[in-house]
Amino acid sequence: MNKHILMVIDHQLNPNEYTKEQLKQNAVDAAATNAAITAAAADAATNDEDAFWLDRYFRYTGENKQDYIDAINKDKQ
Repeated sequence: MNKHILMVIDHQLNPNEYTKEQLKQNAVDAAATNAAITAAAADAATNDEDAFWLDRYFRYTGENKQDYIDAINKDKQ
């Protein structure tokens, strides 16, 4: 599970969970350590335009978005 994508989805589900600075740092970290599509999704979260790139990420990787949502919900309980 990609921690940068996890943060982006958590931000979608809980918009007040992260500051813009935290989202920007996530984007910087993603760009330094991951594929371009991950960095694009993380960067888009800073502008609340992440849905397109998340869709691309999940199509590219074959991962399941629901697995991320379930992990976030489990951590919140």
